Amino acid sequence: MAEPIRRLPGALLRNCLLLAVEFGAIWLLRGPGGAWIPVLLAVFVVAAAVPHGTDAEFVARTGVALVAVGLVLLGGAAWDRQVLHDRGREETAVVAQRTAGGDGADGSPALRLRTEAGRELPGTVEEDLPVGARLAVTVDPDGPAWAPGGRPGRPLAQTAGAGALLLLQTVLVGRLSLRRPRR
Repeated sequence: MAEPIRRLPGALLRNCLLLAVEFGAIWLLRGPGGAWIPVLLAVFVVAAAVPHGTDAEFVARTGVALVAVGLVLLGGAAWDRQVLHDRGREETAVVAQRTAGGDGADGSPALRLRTEAGRELPGTVEEDLPVGARLAVTVDPDGPAWAPGGRPGRPLAQTAGAGALLLLQTVLVGRLSLRRPRR
């Protein structure tokens, strides 16, 4: 019994470090214009390194890292949607520019939008509308989050998924940190 108690501070520290990194990543990825690839790669690398000092092998480290990335993605989606649900303001946006969507190979257009008040909305919308067309959007007046259409409902599915991944991650990191080393 004394051995797991001795390892408990390390398990708590590992879990708190991972939660801090995930929260920072969610905060950096607010709205549709975030730098997704470098942030998610950093989360993956940190999460894979968190079990350092344990006897966790490649599969366990990769599992922790994938759960952490999934938690960041679901947590970010839930945060943006909750912000739009709570304080989102429905406005009309105007198509400011048409560009080639995705990699440009399929020919689907990507639209850059600007609200009628003149605020540029980050990211693009993949719809086929001409420049100058109007589109209903919901915007966060104090942040970068926005979504096409009316005010969204509560993000129950995203929140439940993020909670389940958070529980799984806590169990995984705790289990890896508290188990006896192999001899």
